[in-house]
Amino acid sequence: MTERPIPVHVGSEAPARWSEIEELQRKFGNKANQWLRDKRRPAVARDDLDWTSHGLEPRWVGLDTADCAAAIAPSAFHGQGADEFDRFRESAANRGEVAMVISPIGGEEDDPRTISLFRKDASVILGHMDSSIVGRRLGLGANVRAAEDIRDADRQLALRLASLNPAPQWHTLTIAGAKLVQASGQSPDHPPQGTLIPIVETELGEPVVGVWISPDGVERRYIVPADAPWPQLLSWLTEQALPEFVPGAMQRARRHLASDPALMTRRERDVRHALADLEVDYRARKSSLTEELIAAQEAATSIREGLLYGTGARLVEAVKTVFESASIAVVDVDEMLGDTKNADLLCTFAGTSVLVEVKAASGNAPERAYEDLVRHLREWAHLPASPQIVGGALVVNHQIRKPPQERSIQPYARPEFLAAQTEPIVTTLELLHAWRENDWSSVRSLLFGEQPTFRRAERVRPQQEETAGVAPTKRKRGWFWRRS
Repeated sequence: MTERPIPVHVGSEAPARWSEIEELQRKFGNKANQWLRDKRRPAVARDDLDWTSHGLEPRWVGLDTADCAAAIAPSAFHGQGADEFDRFRESAANRGEVAMVISPIGGEEDDPRTISLFRKDASVILGHMDSSIVGRRLGLGANVRAAEDIRDADRQLALRLASLNPAPQWHTLTIAGAKLVQASGQSPDHPPQGTLIPIVETELGEPVVGVWISPDGVERRYIVPADAPWPQLLSWLTEQALPEFVPGAMQRARRHLASDPALMTRRERDVRHALADLEVDYRARKSSLTEELIAAQEAATSIREGLLYGTGARLVEAVKTVFESASIAVVDVDEMLGDTKNADLLCTFAGTSVLVEVKAASGNAPERAYEDLVRHLREWAHLPASPQIVGGALVVNHQIRKPPQERSIQPYARPEFLAAQTEPIVTTLELLHAWRENDWSSVRSLLFGEQPTFRRAERVRPQQEETAGVAPTKRKRGWFWRRS
């Protein structure tokens, strides 16, 4: 027995008719009348939407819909599909079947003639119910999730839509009643009719995908984003929705032989269950990884932005955090001295301590930043109760007005300055690259040398030199000192 295509009503003119309209628009251009200029082909009428691959036969506006199993993007306006939709709905009720409907909200499918007293961005008119589904546009990047306690087909739809990448334009959904103006001048309010059940919702529990159940229980209308991909929706319709809610349509199309669990082989049942479990596991795994990514980004953002664009205390705090992550003991010099008399940080590793000056510059690094470090090293020994150090280092965040990729690798370039340099100069870009790779040995080597056990010769206080009978000497040292 050959499977038959499942007829579905589509509330649009056929793609061939849209091609004719678009040709007329190109032909007449600005000379076309307003009706022709305003016509826009809906996504459901695109030429490349393959209905046959989903086992469906589209019945466009103007075709009979009495035997249709579902309605896709139906219209509530006379002459544009309202009559076809009413015939479909009445036939479903006579058969005792659910009238399955998929209605997009937002985008170009939202009819600009719709009038509502409610502030909204989009709407779907619910036929003769004197009600509509109104949608308020959400900002980009809204977090959504599958609603709780929903049936199998609804859960599959939630998983498909909530995991779309890129995400569609979400609208929060509510049911609105109508205010009808009569000839007498009275405007009676009609309360909202039917029930809206969330399928996909925001973290606040606001539905962004929902199913509206009509008061008579005949109509089951799914409200989905207008830019949700129709191939996914049509696949869900034939694979999950119709078998669950309109099994009679599957039997008429002879699809029940493959979709009825009572007629499936063990292998068919096992694979079907495995696929369902896979989608649920995928959604759970994606949710877990998304939460991990958000946590990792929150933890990294302050450090990354501090190293790349920070100044003052923000920059010092970011540098301090990186050093502490590399097991370097860090003391805030201002807090230790109770005043801003010297450098920013005192860093110690493996018994060796260095002073660290932290500077930022919107342009090229100024040489006076290095001069400040040298001056603080010279004054350090004369501060009361100051720990012994072996030297210092300048950490500089330069050219912060430029993107990180466009900044120069070396903060200083003047040959005479480089020849006179005796203390290490570290850029925040170097710290960033070592930090993001968890390369803590490289972080330590920027201050203390390439070997973890290396210690530079300690700076001796002048009074200690005199006590030992040694005249103070000015010693020049390069980037790293090694013990002989």
